[in-house]
Amino acid sequence: MRSIVTYDTQHGSAKRLATIIAERLGALCVNVDTPFQVEDETKYDALIMVFGFRGPYTAQLTKLFLSKMEGKLNNKHLIVVGEGLFSEKEFPSVAKDIENMAKPASFNSFFMKGQLRVATLTPEEQALFGKFSELTGMKIEDMGEFSDEDAEGIAENIERLLETLPVIEDERANLPRWICTVCGYVHTGEEPPAECPTCHQPGSVFKRME
Repeated sequence: MRSIVTYDTQHGSAKRLATIIAERLGALCVNVDTPFQVEDETKYDALIMVFGFRGPYTAQLTKLFLSKMEGKLNNKHLIVVGEGLFSEKEFPSVAKDIENMAKPASFNSFFMKGQLRVATLTPEEQALFGKFSELTGMKIEDMGEFSDEDAEGIAENIERLLETLPVIEDERANLPRWICTVCGYVHTGEEPPAECPTCHQPGSVFKRME
């Protein structure tokens, strides 16, 4: 099973969780904000998305990323992994929204208790927590501990899950492949792209691969 793991960088614990999963699977691990090409996604059977779930904001970022995939996940296995403290109850409904948006070949989700470090909050999050503190009188402070052991347990569960899922036949496997002679970017399709999405050279610099 060819897998890729993505993570958001809002909070470092999400990256740590993604790294542990990727190491377990021997998979590529990339920042969800990294502009890796949609064409590259066709190389993988499974996409594992890890994000620090702190509420609607990170959920919206995840949905935005999926919208850019333009239906490319319809024949892929999608696994969403949330990490956080307060959103365990809300996570299933967000996961369902993501499943409905992506319409993957199969969908699974996991949630792991994480940590809150006040210093890592965005200004918007700090303002939100500040209002919450005023209304409730509760002091907002660091809480929770990220557990490598729990993360490794999630990674093991995902590994076992992937062993039960079928490898999907890639309908693009028989299409020609074109390589950019400037930067090495590889495109799959009947024709080379009009412009290289990596180095922005014209399509004329592409050479068909044998």
